[in-house]
Amino acid sequence: MIIRTLENTSTDQILDAFNLSFSDYLVPVRLSEEQFVNKIKSDSIDLSLSAGAFEGNDLIGFILHGKDTVNGENKAYNAGTGVIPNRRGNNITGKLYDFIIPQLKNKGISQIQLEVLTENHVAKHTYHKLGFRTNRELDCYKGNVSKKVKDSAVIKPLKGYDWDLLQSFWDCEPSWQNSVTAVENLFGANISIGIYDGEDLMGYLIFNPVTKRIHQLAVDRKRRKEGLGKQLLNYVLTEESVPVTVINVDKKAVGAEAFLKTSGFDIFISQYEMTLDI
Repeated sequence: MIIRTLENTSTDQILDAFNLSFSDYLVPVRLSEEQFVNKIKSDSIDLSLSAGAFEGNDLIGFILHGKDTVNGENKAYNAGTGVIPNRRGNNITGKLYDFIIPQLKNKGISQIQLEVLTENHVAKHTYHKLGFRTNRELDCYKGNVSKKVKDSAVIKPLKGYDWDLLQSFWDCEPSWQNSVTAVENLFGANISIGIYDGEDLMGYLIFNPVTKRIHQLAVDRKRRKEGLGKQLLNYVLTEESVPVTVINVDKKAVGAEAFLKTSGFDIFISQYEMTLDI
């Protein structure tokens, strides 16, 4: 077995290994080529910071890392770790990390972040052995808007993101896949809409029509309980096929949880966000 970085490996080969590795996952995943390219862009994946385990020309295991600078700190994000089913049980994930962590350090990365399913006890054990610690629990939702509400406000596309304003609507920090960087990376591909009272923005929604995923949805605290969030959801229901998902909502965000559940969404998986300082 040879371990090397993935910048010289085709995305087709990585995608094949990705889909095979996640074919029998607790929540099976299969990405199309378009969705995988979308993921690479959204998660800021850098194949020179990602590692693959090869037997001959066959990719049998991998770690895909994104990178970003957050509050002045260079961080890597594990956007996917997988080992194909017939090569598991050989500590390939541990060997991949033994290989890639020194390279991450050399590139100035000081922390690795990832998410792992709460029910994936094997993966949790592996990451704990590597030194990862749990930061918070995240819930992932799927569903349709439960009922129509009367549209009484103006909804129109956002021309850009005024993050000082948008962040003032937040109750919690979004996860990596819903972060400012992730959303900016896909600005042209996302549907970004705002709901207005005159010229005043009262709330906004950012939706990816390829993945059918809502990346961000927030309403001004002073304008909540007015049905504005439901109107934004109705727009997605009207304009795009359903069901849609909202992933990695902080479990402590009880207001978001209540809103999503009354809007027709249910939790389908929960995850732990974990970090390792290197």
